[in-house]
Amino acid sequence: MTIPEAEPSGLTASEAAKRNDLATRKPYIAEKLRNIAAMEERGEISPIIRLEKSYLCNFQCTHCSAEYYMDRHIEKVFKIKDERRKIDLEDIRRLSREADELGLARFVITGGEPLVMKDFDEVVAAIDPDRHYIITDTNGWFLDLERARHLKSIGVEKVQLSLDSMIEAEHDTFRNKPGSYKRVMRAIDASLEAGLNLILSTVLVRGRGRTEEFRSMCEFAKRKGIGLYVSYAKPTGSCTEHPEFVITKEDADIVRELEKDYPVFTHMTPSYGSYKGCITVKGIITVTSTAEVTPCPYIDFSLGNLRETPLKEVLARGMRNPWLGPHRPDCLIGEDPKFIRIHTEKTKGVTHLPLPWGQGFSDNDSLLDD
Repeated sequence: MTIPEAEPSGLTASEAAKRNDLATRKPYIAEKLRNIAAMEERGEISPIIRLEKSYLCNFQCTHCSAEYYMDRHIEKVFKIKDERRKIDLEDIRRLSREADELGLARFVITGGEPLVMKDFDEVVAAIDPDRHYIITDTNGWFLDLERARHLKSIGVEKVQLSLDSMIEAEHDTFRNKPGSYKRVMRAIDASLEAGLNLILSTVLVRGRGRTEEFRSMCEFAKRKGIGLYVSYAKPTGSCTEHPEFVITKEDADIVRELEKDYPVFTHMTPSYGSYKGCITVKGIITVTSTAEVTPCPYIDFSLGNLRETPLKEVLARGMRNPWLGPHRPDCLIGEDPKFIRIHTEKTKGVTHLPLPWGQGFSDNDSLLDD
């Protein structure tokens, strides 16, 4: 599971052509995307909505932030079943309408592995590809040319494809799936041939930014003319069992330097004409399979449940929260020791994530020490 991001604000000729094509095919969506900068100048927000309808996955990756939400983890570790009500297509249609009314434009179908979902096409339709720009995450295992063309035909605009090393054996080991590297390479070519927009997503673990392998991935993305989204390893999900993965400031600084020469970006990179810093709520939210809304894929505190609280109020809660609303130049869950400690203590041993509104985040939160 990865965080989706828009490309940096300086447009290449290729990106400009893609946006012109979108404006011809889907003028309503193109106009909403163009309005993002103006919304933010007015003090409004336009977060990407990550939709985790299902956590079913054919992989079991070493670094997965969603693993603790999965039935296989809950049943194996806690010996219980998750009986909470799951979101359905009507919930998604309602979310789509509420998002559209707020001028929001971007949905990412994630998980889990979205392409194992039997109702994937119905989910796309429920989001409404004529009103929202739809992206899907994928590990690439099931993405051949036929599937890529199908995704394009039903309204998916972009694929975010996970690649965690240019060394085949390293990628397969990190993903715990022999043969997965070859499937990713096939999926890259299939996506491009099908006319899908494509970005690669990779996890940066401690020290990787200094390696020749990582530099070669940056070169590969540049040659292919595709963006490379770098997700920092953070102390949540499966990574809580691998503290050696969690990056340092030096790692983040190396990526910032590489952005100058390669199509590399992170969740901290300026995009759509604005610099948000940490993008919690302002640039991204996650809707879990139980309709809880979290401010980031790596923060297991809910801002509210969409069956109980309208999206507009959920976002307002996030923006008035002192941890989330104000601009901050660092990554909250990746770089703030106090918040990391609070998050770790509150989520330790919890069977059902995320923590509901009031148990993790609340309107009584303060940045001051108790």
